[in-house]
Amino acid sequence: MVRRTNAEWLAALQQSGKAQTEAYQDLREYLRRVVLVYLRDRRPELSRLPLGDLYEMAEDFAQNALLAVLNNLSEFRGDARFTTWAYRFVINEAAAELRRRQYRNMSLDQLLEEGTAVIQSLAASPPSSDPGQAAARQEFIQQLLEIIDEALSERQKTAVLAVHFQSMSMQEVAEILETTPNTVYKMLHDARKKIKARLIALHLGPGDILALFDDVW
Repeated sequence: MVRRTNAEWLAALQQSGKAQTEAYQDLREYLRRVVLVYLRDRRPELSRLPLGDLYEMAEDFAQNALLAVLNNLSEFRGDARFTTWAYRFVINEAAAELRRRQYRNMSLDQLLEEGTAVIQSLAASPPSSDPGQAAARQEFIQQLLEIIDEALSERQKTAVLAVHFQSMSMQEVAEILETTPNTVYKMLHDARKKIKARLIALHLGPGDILALFDDVW
């Protein structure tokens, strides 16, 4: 790969002709190499895959990242080396796609089970110095789980646990539920209204809930 300054990268990528073609090829090869190292050395769940499969994945991630870099050239401010800036695109692309693949292979039952485990972990970590507060927090967690289980439909339950407790995007949840992001947004809106109504019926407001987790957050 030809060594270029930040200004030379931008100039080559933004002009037409041979210089641009060479810059495209160099950047794509750089992205392919760095993401291959990431897949091989930093993703242990891929360790059993043949090297050929990793090469194919790296090619796909590099191509998608190259397009993202080109579409975002105007955002580059020169605070770091251009290749360092571009590196983030391919690593983010790989991490996001691997995460999507993981959730595509996960059954709805597994997704619900993991989301419930995340909620339950809030009650236990870290231990409260106030036994009374810890007990109140545990009681609230149980109430919340009961509300989610009783008041929400299965699809609403999946959306709430995935988006709010597993940091999944609405697009990812839409793929799992085989629907659209707009439908997932509507599910979340309706689910939150149901949860809020049940919490109000229990005389629990936002301030009360935050106070229960004051030593966690």
